[in-house]
Amino acid sequence: MKKTLKVTGIVLGSILLLILILNVGFRLWLKYQLPDYIKNKTPYAITYKALNVEILSGSISADGILIKSKNPDDKKVLAIDGFVGGLNVSRLGIIDFIKNKKINTNSIRLTNPKLKIRLAQSKTKDSVKEPMPFLIRNIDITKGNIDVINTDDSRAFSAKNLDLEIKNLSLNDNPNELPFALDSYKITANDFFAKISDVYTINSSDIKTNNGQLEINDFELKSILDFKDWEKSFTKQKSLFNIKSKKISFNDLVFDKTKLNLKNAQFIDPEFVIQNRNEKIIKPKIPKKNGIDLNFANIDIKNGTLSMLKSNGEKSLSLAKFDANVKDFLMNEETSKNKLPFKFKDYKIVGNTFFYDSGKYYNLSLSSFNMSSQSIDLMNFKMIPKMSRAEFVRTIPMEDDQFNISANRILLSGIDWTFEKELDLHLKSAKLHNVDANIFRSKIPKDNPKEKLLYSKVLRNIKFPLIVDNLNLLNSKLVYEEDKPDNNGPGKVFFTNFNLNVKNLNSNKKKGANTKVPIVINCKFMGVSPMKVNWNFDTSDLRDNFTIGGYINDLPANDINPFIKPYMNITATGTITSLNYNFKGNNDIMNGKFRITHKDLKVSLINKETKEKKKFLSAVVNLVVKKDSQKFPESADIDVTRNKERSFFNFYWKGIEDGLKKTLLVIKI
Repeated sequence: MKKTLKVTGIVLGSILLLILILNVGFRLWLKYQLPDYIKNKTPYAITYKALNVEILSGSISADGILIKSKNPDDKKVLAIDGFVGGLNVSRLGIIDFIKNKKINTNSIRLTNPKLKIRLAQSKTKDSVKEPMPFLIRNIDITKGNIDVINTDDSRAFSAKNLDLEIKNLSLNDNPNELPFALDSYKITANDFFAKISDVYTINSSDIKTNNGQLEINDFELKSILDFKDWEKSFTKQKSLFNIKSKKISFNDLVFDKTKLNLKNAQFIDPEFVIQNRNEKIIKPKIPKKNGIDLNFANIDIKNGTLSMLKSNGEKSLSLAKFDANVKDFLMNEETSKNKLPFKFKDYKIVGNTFFYDSGKYYNLSLSSFNMSSQSIDLMNFKMIPKMSRAEFVRTIPMEDDQFNISANRILLSGIDWTFEKELDLHLKSAKLHNVDANIFRSKIPKDNPKEKLLYSKVLRNIKFPLIVDNLNLLNSKLVYEEDKPDNNGPGKVFFTNFNLNVKNLNSNKKKGANTKVPIVINCKFMGVSPMKVNWNFDTSDLRDNFTIGGYINDLPANDINPFIKPYMNITATGTITSLNYNFKGNNDIMNGKFRITHKDLKVSLINKETKEKKKFLSAVVNLVVKKDSQKFPESADIDVTRNKERSFFNFYWKGIEDGLKKTLLVIKI
């Protein structure tokens, strides 16, 4: 036993002696040989006031370090020029550092570094990617002034008065994950600048962390290139961004390799400018990967502005001011499987002075809006034509409607929607207040041969489940005008005090749900006569059967002349005391009853060519037409065939027209 202990003691003692000799030897090497090693074996001229190395702990400390590149014009080598007041390195793999030029250390601390660094030229695409030459788990920089430039002398990074503390840093080469992860960080810096890609830089007047909150003041994400240069050079990118914000703050920001989490994010006075190229970007289909999980508890935007620009610099969309809030935003592997690749608990957006260029023919605008996950409230909606009627007619290749629409308020409430495999939308109420709609159609362009679908089929063709319990058009005005070369002026029909209620508007995509759609309209026809319409159809009916009936009372015949003169070549005086009808039809035909009572009615026939009154025929007609219908209404059976190139309302009018001809014009003209 004594012999064993003696041998063990000798071995341990020898090891300790060897370590001591190595430590002393290494210190002597540092003192006498390191300067020559630096001078002859490195691309830098380095001097220092003091240097201490502990080989056992792998610790290095140095003071008063001056560093300068020997050949600053050699862009193949990283160039460094500057001063470091103090350097402390712990747990450095010293042998690996000397032999393989790799840094593997637990921590590094730099005090008062003032460095100018020029990056080395990047490796060629064909070269084998080398592993990162350093691994530093903890970084501490105090009172740093650092400037980093690229090989073309453009700035890559700069910061003044930099204080930085990073705990447990790990770097990552996986392009589908974050480039780094860390446990915690602290930073303070002035005049912060970083080039983050070949297109963008970020700037900030100052950055600081305080009690888990990161604050960035005077933030700017800015494009390096003007739009034309970017458009030529980056053909796979759709949009160019420029973003400013007076202040950005993040609470409890957590970086992981596959996760980016934060408790609160706030943007104060942000300005978003997005300019899009004209051409569509066709991106190759790439298999979805797990990617990065994003989990944001709360995101706030205060007093923001938004501008989206066309390639020529004109605005396509703008918001003069908006506030936004999103709660519990989540995007991960599970949500990425859905059509909408993220989900959230709630959102709210409030804004004003909204503008949208919707294409060739119209501009859309709102004075203000208020949107949340439960409701949408739009004020002073306008859909304004870009062209005059004459320009529109000259431009369109085929017959089409021109719309001019405004609404004081559009309120959608009781919104319940999901967007997983497909959109599923249920809306309890939609109210449109004080709508003023003008619809103009010219018959000068050639006919559009495309079939106009009945509304039951239009709804049935919607690809997703849609249900609107109640749709109301309140206190509105609708005007329809039609013009053709042989008209006696434009045909015009209008409705005031227009109130419409549609129940159960649906797309027939909910199994077992009610598909019948009842519609009730109350208004004043031509601004003077009470009118009511009851209209019913069923979205599940593949034959598109419908019923429509109603009445008009106390209508001065003179008021319908703008309506009947262009189409029937007649004018009338007197009073239509009542007009009622009950039609039923489908996609092919419509038939039913038409009844009319009148008083002091006279009819004049108009010559299509001369536009003058046919005096003789008018006299003959008025001999046949009873001056008063008295208590017996004039009645007719109507039967019309649908022109499928025309709208439902054209079909509906043809039934009214047929009834008027059969009751008022008992002879052919």
